[in-house]
Amino acid sequence: MRNITAVAGRDTLINCRVIGYPYYSIKWYKDALLLPDNHRQVVFENGTLKLTDVQKGMDEGEYLCSVLIQPQLSISQSVHVAVKVPPLIQPFEFPPASIGQLLYIPCVVSSGDMPIRITWRKDGQVIISGSGVTIESKEFMSSLQISSVSLRHNGNYTCIASNAAATVSRERQLIVRVPPRFVVQPNNQDGIYGKAGVLNCSVDGYPPPKVMWKHAKGSGNPQQYHPVPLTGRIQILPNSSLLIRHVLEEDIGYYLCQASNGVGTDISKSMFLTVKIPAMITSHPNTTIAIKGHPKELNCTARGERPIIIRWEKGDTVIDPDRVMRYAIATKDNGDEVVSTLKSAPPP
Repeated sequence: MRNITAVAGRDTLINCRVIGYPYYSIKWYKDALLLPDNHRQVVFENGTLKLTDVQKGMDEGEYLCSVLIQPQLSISQSVHVAVKVPPLIQPFEFPPASIGQLLYIPCVVSSGDMPIRITWRKDGQVIISGSGVTIESKEFMSSLQISSVSLRHNGNYTCIASNAAATVSRERQLIVRVPPRFVVQPNNQDGIYGKAGVLNCSVDGYPPPKVMWKHAKGSGNPQQYHPVPLTGRIQILPNSSLLIRHVLEEDIGYYLCQASNGVGTDISKSMFLTVKIPAMITSHPNTTIAIKGHPKELNCTARGERPIIIRWEKGDTVIDPDRVMRYAIATKDNGDEVVSTLKSAPPP
């Protein structure tokens, strides 16, 4: 029979074939002991010997197959079983890594027949020392060293160990944590009363930062910020900007875009939202009765962003006091409103 090479930890079958004449029995021996002599050995009716979970120290050696062809006559053959031990890689993990950190990861083979070849791969590609990455290998150990961790080092790393018995590997993922940073910073901007407005703010980082918007009412220096209540009218967009569907006067004030992801320190940037109010008439002149020959006054009140220009018309004609002398128009500020008074004198 041909000699057999078995791999430690696996199962092996050893056949004892008898051809050409009948036989009474087939028996296996190792070191003069009749097999099986433990739970890992099985001899089948056809004479095949099965070794389960092969062990180098216990199963390596000479095996004898003895075939009884007559009551007092037997023939035998021997076979040598060599056991090769595959590499065993010790578990390793990538610690949480941040931009600029040093990283040292050892891949240690704790058992296996020498020589053992150890290599590294990243996302399936062989890693070659260079560009800040160094591979140092010894007989049973190889280390991966990164001098300054960056985003390009994110990925799946595999340590591969090979010898004459087998090739084994262990894979782990490197996740580079990145502190939050602004991609788009908030800037002071105007909103139009009643219209939609977007307060721009965009951040990135890993893990993805959580963004919170805060508001300090009023136009003076912000004293205290409060979280912006997210309602149907106000919501945070997927890019972290703040959407105000209908801008109101109460939205005036300072806004703070704050981002955090547990890496480094939180970042924040404030901006001021000015609400521009379109001119609108708040008090129309009422329908009134004028007495012929007597003067009459009509008032119209408006509010909105300054300057506000109020124009009087009669029918489709604009009233121009410079051209029609019996009309006079006076305008005055009254708080946040503008009042325009049209005075009409009786015709001469």
